[in-house]
Amino acid sequence: MKAFISHINEEASTARALKDALERGLPGVAVFATSIGIGEAWLSALTSALTEAKAVLVLCSPRSVERPWVNFEGGAGWSQHARVIPICHDGLRKSELPFPLSIFQAIDIADLNAGQALLDATAQALGASVVPSFDVAALTQALQEPRFARRSGIGIVLTHGQREWDDSKASPFEFPDSMPSELTGSWTFQPIQGHDDLLSTDLHRFSGLILGMPWRARMSDRVIASLVRWVRRGGRMLMLGYELGDRHHSGNLGELAQHFGIQFQTDIVGPVAHVGDKPYGDAVKFDVASGEAHSLTTGLTSIHLANVQTVRCDPGGTAWLRVGNNVVCVPQRGSVEYRNGVLGQPRRQSVDINYCAYWIPVAVEAPQGLCGRGGVHAVGSWELLGKSGAFKDRADNRALLERLLEWLSGR
Repeated sequence: MKAFISHINEEASTARALKDALERGLPGVAVFATSIGIGEAWLSALTSALTEAKAVLVLCSPRSVERPWVNFEGGAGWSQHARVIPICHDGLRKSELPFPLSIFQAIDIADLNAGQALLDATAQALGASVVPSFDVAALTQALQEPRFARRSGIGIVLTHGQREWDDSKASPFEFPDSMPSELTGSWTFQPIQGHDDLLSTDLHRFSGLILGMPWRARMSDRVIASLVRWVRRGGRMLMLGYELGDRHHSGNLGELAQHFGIQFQTDIVGPVAHVGDKPYGDAVKFDVASGEAHSLTTGLTSIHLANVQTVRCDPGGTAWLRVGNNVVCVPQRGSVEYRNGVLGQPRRQSVDINYCAYWIPVAVEAPQGLCGRGGVHAVGSWELLGKSGAFKDRADNRALLERLLEWLSGR
């Protein structure tokens, strides 16, 4: 009695965990999970295993269903009259299965009693008997909690200057090389430019992610769901906004932020002396004392940021930096146009000014209850160093950045 588990390489550890659980629960059953020895003809070994299998279990995740080989193995099992059982895990639901996997009776591991249903379906296909005392919960856990490598390093995703997902179109990312020499810590960075990397279980090797507001680029629903799962399983994320936000930049950072009770606003923060035109580029001073007490800002006096938007958070979050002695600027009604949902300012870029916005945050920490085992900070500017070239003169900026990087590193 033999079964075959079809999976992608990134989910090999999950496949092995499923193999072990099934072989414990179904005595006499041999489960093949691509355990091909070095030097073997891999195609021959796969063909032999598929030919002998009476059940083909297909691990279906947001990324694996887009791979042709998984669909090929499922189809090969069907052609051999084996029972094909798609197993939806890692956030993929049965209703999202693409054709042809959607034609088979699938099991959604998020459903109640999914583990028992999988065990019974496999036993029926193989004519096997289930061990009476078998712990079905262990089978369910094997699929609900993918095995991840130890977290290390900081991934950097969708910076303001990285305008495309496609590596061939994106300009080389140089943030790690341009870190100011005055920083005293040591961190490992890796740019992430492809959406496939955010759907892969390889994402979980990072302890932290820096996610900047994209320009004219949007994250797919699957990418957003993957990032939410990553945070709730222990990841730490720093989201960086930019003046006027998604509505101006045609992005959707806000769709991700709302999962953590965070809202980036369509505005820009400027100095009090602002006279009515959109304030470009200049660093704005924010007094730390105007925010709530927080470990990130303890002992600091002021932070300088440029191109800043305000950020709100749901109850339970912490507003650790506020507008303070500055003003919030909003484009005047007569100066904007909306085209395909995107805010533009084709005429004179004049703004209305809110002088009573001192209490509104520009940096927040999300409520812990919305982040699971992880955490999220949001800052309304991607330029943590203030105006270019002024970093050396701003020790508090350096200290804040070092603390954020330490937090992202899990330290």
